[in-house]
Order: sequence, then C-alpha cells, then structure tokens
Amino acid sequence: MFVPDLDDLVLESDEESGIRELGRRFLARGPWTTVAFLVKTKTDPEGDWEGPFLWLHRYQKVAQGWKLVSRFRTTETAQLKILMAALDDWKDY
Repeated sequence: MFVPDLDDLVLESDEESGIRELGRRFLARGPWTTVAFLVKTKTDPEGDWEGPFLWLHRYQKVAQGWKLVSRFRTTETAQLKILMAALDDWKDY
C-alpha cells in the first residue's frame, strides 16, 4: 500500500468498512513516520461499534510516496486502558 502524502492519509472510515476513526496523532515524522489512530470497529454491519482501540502504523518514505511497513493494533479495550495507565506511570521518566 502506497500513500502519496501522509497528511492526506484516510482510513476507510464508514459504516460499510466497519472502521470509525476517532482521532490520530503523528508520533514521529521523517523518513520513518509513526501514526497513532484511535478507532472503533465493528465486524457485522448490523452490530454495535466496539472499542476504542489503538492502531499504530509505521510508514517508510519511498520513491512512490509512503509505504505501510508495520502496524500494531490493540484488540481489547482493556489493553488501551492498561497502556494509558503505564504511560501515566512513566510520565516522569
């Protein structure tokens, strides 16, 4: 997957795709860029939205634009809460 410009990056965010983007932050910019997305998802069009979940995407600058190289996704809301608590505990380091 290549993206011409990361500022124009769009997650498939609609009822049909089952992804709703709630927010995003660029954690690092440069030849290697990391983007954090806060999303809700649903697997069934008639089902309820689940989440929020954290998705971390890592992009590399290549001749064609930006290439998605890796991603990490929390799969349970509890994971996001644990991560938030850990970051809060570590804020003074």
